[in-house]
Amino acid sequence: MSKKICFFSGDITRSGGTERVAVQLANALQADEAYDICIISLTEQQKEPFYPLHPGINRYKLGEKWINPGPGYLPLIGKLRKFLKDKQIDIIIDIDIVLDVLAIPAAGGLKTKVVSWEHFTVDFELSVMYRKIILKYSVKRSDYVVVLTDGDLEEYRNRLGRKKAIRRIYNPVAYELKKDTESEKRKIILSVGRLVPEKGIEYLKKVSVNILERYPEWQWLILGDGVERNNLEQFIRDNHLQNRLILMGNVENVDEYLREASIFVVTSKYEGLGLSMLEAREMKVPCVSFDVKMGPRELINHGIDGVLVPAFDCDEMARKIEVLINDPDMRVRFAENAYLCMDAFEANKITEQWKEILEVL
Repeated sequence: MSKKICFFSGDITRSGGTERVAVQLANALQADEAYDICIISLTEQQKEPFYPLHPGINRYKLGEKWINPGPGYLPLIGKLRKFLKDKQIDIIIDIDIVLDVLAIPAAGGLKTKVVSWEHFTVDFELSVMYRKIILKYSVKRSDYVVVLTDGDLEEYRNRLGRKKAIRRIYNPVAYELKKDTESEKRKIILSVGRLVPEKGIEYLKKVSVNILERYPEWQWLILGDGVERNNLEQFIRDNHLQNRLILMGNVENVDEYLREASIFVVTSKYEGLGLSMLEAREMKVPCVSFDVKMGPRELINHGIDGVLVPAFDCDEMARKIEVLINDPDMRVRFAENAYLCMDAFEANKITEQWKEILEVL
């Protein structure tokens, strides 16, 4: 009999990296007869998921409206518990640890096991009060914890005291690489991610205006959307960067932009295992990132396949980008070296690591 696995999302129809990876893993597991996959969300704000789901995967939702963490979550526990019982779910995988505060009590006394899938860093979780409270609750009570980086694995073990039933599993790569991408490259700098403060929008503004004023033949494209969009649009107008610093919004064909980009830049304040950076490496785009704790240093070998810049030093980041602009041979070398290190992120390997956890549970 197939093992019934439920992925629990805030909203699986969203276009974020978390949803992309969850859908990718769910699709891979559904293709195996050993698993019967479904997805339940707090709500669904779109009619269809941004990332296509396997036709055999059923979707459900707990309510019609988005509910922020707080007292409004309490009625959802009973709803989720009834769902787990009715569908005879063996394992529920919480795509965000905030959802642990619902799944853990809902699964109490049932056969359902709870997997807490950490997509952020411990430092970020501890910096937001409600996330900190939920983290300290879930780290002691979930049946299994999956983190994205070796750094977070050590933080969970040493800082939070989670010694057993925990594993680091990388996110998988997403695209199939064309053999020859260098001939397609253009004078494009690319950034990908939600337009939110934690992505370091203020740093991106400082660096981009520095570069684009001195290199008018280059463009900087930003893929993604969010609350900082109006802020960025005003910045573009104030600095006369129309058609130079370009907000593309949410796009489905990220791979096509990556194939044309020559440099990929990350200005985030926090990064787990940055999905967009991983995809850039896969598509042979050299990366420049702030050396924030955790993620970037596990994806970039400084000076070999990319550049790590002291955190939030915008002048130094601009200097490093300028070096890459002026040295196409370095860009090619970094790109080739980055692609050589992608085996650990191969999708089938990642799926097999998840299967090992599901079989243990």
